[in-house]
Order: sequence, then structure tokens, then C-alpha cells
Amino acid sequence: MSETHDGKRSPEDASPYRFDNPRRIRALAHPARLAIIDALATGEELTATQCAELTGLSPSATAYHLKLLERYGLAETAPPRPDRRERPWRAPGRPTAVDLDTSTPAGASAAAAVVTAHIDMTRAIAVEFTAAGRGEPEEWRDAAVLSNADLWLTVEESQRVGRELAAVLEPYRRRSRPEGPPAVRRRVRVMNVVVPHRPAKPDSASRDA
Repeated sequence: MSETHDGKRSPEDASPYRFDNPRRIRALAHPARLAIIDALATGEELTATQCAELTGLSPSATAYHLKLLERYGLAETAPPRPDRRERPWRAPGRPTAVDLDTSTPAGASAAAAVVTAHIDMTRAIAVEFTAAGRGEPEEWRDAAVLSNADLWLTVEESQRVGRELAAVLEPYRRRSRPEGPPAVRRRVRVMNVVVPHRPAKPDSASRDA
């Protein structure tokens, strides 16, 4: 299982930062850390105080999370601002690939915690947008798409679907955050989930037949 967070300044051929320790992967499931990663992914450079406004924690507690993310290669310090009062942070300068072996109970549990946290975050974004209703411009309301599809696929076909979906998004990944109001371009969450259903358990009557 893998997931990638792209730093905006990464060259195309930058080598990914990889780690597969279940304990470290589980650390990514913390809501405050996910909120910081999500905010820095826009390309903005934010101080601990600014990140604290997103996490609901104190600046000192948020600084702890930023330093932990730095240790894991998920955040880095940016050049100091002119006033030099507080150092800003930014997304890492290279892609971050999170690879985890789910064959062990610890690995599977850590992976489940991270996946659940990411799905919950995306769900919250979708619910917030939908709840806004007519408060959103009509053109943006029409741009929101929610669709599910259950397909009967082989392993190879499932892998190919994942690659093809990723290829569709790739041209848009390197765009930087635009200046000015979000009239023309807004940050849009696109979540690809390609995952098999668990096999149905046979009922007791079938087992006893």
C-alpha cells in the first residue's frame, strides 16, 4: 500500500522519501499532523502559529508536530521571513512515498489508521462543501462530482485502473497555488480509491450442507 504527497518544488526526477516502519506510519494518522500536511501541500509557507489556527492546538504543541513531520521528511523549514520573528515551514522539496508492509498485524493496523484518517478528511471536505449549498457559486456546485463504481476486475485490471486514474491527474499535480481570489481556480480534492471488496463469508447453512 502506498500514498504520495507531492512537494511543489520537487524536480520531476527527485527520488522519493520512503519509510515503512508501522509506528511512524501510524503517526501520520494524527488529525493535527494531517491538517498540517494538507495545508502545506498547497505550496504555502506557514509558521507554527498559523498552523495552530488550523489544528486548534497551541503554537508550542503545533511546533512539536511540525518537528516530528520534519523528522519523517514530511515538512521542512523555509527561508526566514524579513521580520525573522518566527520561522515558516513548507512541504518537502521532494515527493514523499509512504510504503507499508500490511502482512503483519502491526503493519495492517497502522495502514488502516492512516487510510481511515485520510478518508475521514476527504469526507469532511465533501460534507462541508455540500452543506454550503447555495452559498457556493452555481458553476462550482455543478463541478462537484461524486461517483462510485463496483467493477469485476482481475488483479492486473485493478492495478491498471489505478495507474490510469493517476495518469489523468498527473498533468495538474505540478500547478502552483494561484494568486488572488478563487474565482477561476480553486483547490479541488480528488480522491482515487481502488480497493477490492472483502469476500463474502459463507453462511452457516452453506457450511453445514
